[in-house]
Amino acid sequence: MAEGGAADVETQRGEIATLLKTPLRRADTWYLVDSHWFKQWKKYVGFDSWDKYQMGEQSVYPGPVDNRGLLRDGDATGIREHLIDELDYILLPADGWSRLVSWYGLTEGQEPIARKVVEQGMFVKHCKVEVYLTELKLCEDGNMDNIITRRFSKADTIDTIEREMRKLFSIPDEKETRLWNKYMSNTFEPLNKPDSTIQDAGLYQGQVLVIEQKNEDGSWPRGSSALKSSGASSLSALPKICPSSLTNNHNSSFSGRNMKNSSYGLPSYPPYSSSYEYSDQGRRSEKAGLCGLSNLGNTCFMNSATQCLSNVPPLTEFFLKDKYQEELNEDNPLGMKGEIAKAYAELIKQLWSGKYSYVTPRPFKTQVGRFAPQFSGYQQQDSHELLAFLLDGLHEDLNRIRKKPYIQLKDAEGRPDKVHHHTRIRHRTT
Repeated sequence: MAEGGAADVETQRGEIATLLKTPLRRADTWYLVDSHWFKQWKKYVGFDSWDKYQMGEQSVYPGPVDNRGLLRDGDATGIREHLIDELDYILLPADGWSRLVSWYGLTEGQEPIARKVVEQGMFVKHCKVEVYLTELKLCEDGNMDNIITRRFSKADTIDTIEREMRKLFSIPDEKETRLWNKYMSNTFEPLNKPDSTIQDAGLYQGQVLVIEQKNEDGSWPRGSSALKSSGASSLSALPKICPSSLTNNHNSSFSGRNMKNSSYGLPSYPPYSSSYEYSDQGRRSEKAGLCGLSNLGNTCFMNSATQCLSNVPPLTEFFLKDKYQEELNEDNPLGMKGEIAKAYAELIKQLWSGKYSYVTPRPFKTQVGRFAPQFSGYQQQDSHELLAFLLDGLHEDLNRIRKKPYIQLKDAEGRPDKVHHHTRIRHRTT
């Protein structure tokens, strides 16, 4: 029998191995287990062939589940930043976690590190355990120095945030309210879609949200007109930001720093709006296409791939002359309803207008994140993978075959596997 459990090591080994294969389902709860402790447990129960070899004298009882390596100092539930799946922690479904704790207990003073499974993507759904919640800074209009920080899931809606803010700031039920994004340039953008999720709205870590109460006379303190949340029509209302005044520190205020310190010689700073923003630095670019893409936070992988594609003359001319519009295929089940092609076209037109020194590609990134959840958020990604997704997305959004015929694949009928395999590939790519 296990030293501290009700099941022998063979039973433990089999049960946990099975539970590790549990598929992710939206809203299920999973638990983080420190990899250091989990590796010791694997050795103790002989989880794989190498661990079985080490069983015996080298096997050490792991003791209570210990997640101290994942925790921030002095915080029983808050985890350290930049933890990596399987390297720093293992994810276990609820049944797996309860079994480990029943067999070994939990280190005194620690709490379970539970996280929800969220569903990402607009058309192709992708489930993932949301290890890191999004930290938002909340305040009231008229008293923006009083900031309260709260963490939310990317699956939480704007309505959820608004209800939480009403509680935090003791706003009476009869009072009508509305929310705004507040950017570091002291511009504001309305959040007027209550059913939109944090992910869909493009809210990022450290975003400041302001709640505004309607006046007794029916007016709003910020007026009745609102800055457009998307589209080129809002560009004229946006401030011109000089890149030399920007900083690479996404959490600090602006400071004088040379652009050469930022990625690819481009300014790096928090996004100001879901609309395209750009600066002319008081002059026009001498040549179209000589335009930077600002770093939205670890988006070098996207910017570099986009700049490469932007400098493919036939492709760029195709979008600049609006030839893509007559090719849009919004019914292709393999495409993105034409949205990726439209977003890319808008970005290319800004880059090649000859008017701006840099563009902030937030709308483009938002669309990419909608259809490819692995690129949502602000983690570093592989530039090659982004380029492959973008090329494939443009190909399907502009596919001239409106209704692809169904081709019945023939059985092998005794043919060698190699020949049959190539036949299947040829049919798939026709």
